[in-house]
Amino acid sequence: MVGISLFAEVAFYLWVLSEIAILIKTKLQRKNVVSENKDKGSILFIVLGIFVCMFLNQLCSTMKIGYVNEVFSNLGSFLIIVGVFVRIWAVVVLGRHFSLSVSVDSKQKIIQNGPYRMVRHPAYTGMLMTFIGIGLAFNTWVGSLISFIFFLIVFGYRIRIEEKALAEMFPNDYPGYIQKTFRLIPFVW
Repeated sequence: MVGISLFAEVAFYLWVLSEIAILIKTKLQRKNVVSENKDKGSILFIVLGIFVCMFLNQLCSTMKIGYVNEVFSNLGSFLIIVGVFVRIWAVVVLGRHFSLSVSVDSKQKIIQNGPYRMVRHPAYTGMLMTFIGIGLAFNTWVGSLISFIFFLIVFGYRIRIEEKALAEMFPNDYPGYIQKTFRLIPFVW
């Protein structure tokens, strides 16, 4: 990647490796899980969003659109690392219930510990932080802003699907959990 710091490259590749690890872990842990798929194409929307945001961040960086200095680039790199940590924490706490697509199984329960005490979708919170960080690490606040807006749309769609599935699965418990937590961004939404 041309024009970004070593710290930014390391943070970026840490994110890539973490996503590969999450994919492998999920495939292995859910190999024998029977679940009902309720995804409605949202995983495709997320994957497309990742590629679009990566392309736009690289384009903005190459064209120096919304250029930020090294201090902000380092802040973005740090944000990537924090986002990766939050996402991995959320995945580990969910354990075998974590899935890349929206699905529910009969053994599932509402997890309310770890990051789920405050936020209902902390894995998406981590991903959002990561992509805001990627824009800054690539030296462009415009790329960061595009990623933020795009992923709010993508995760907004995904969260609606997920929350509908969880409300159907846990009609007595999920409404109470919603009242005690934020959807994606603590103290905001």
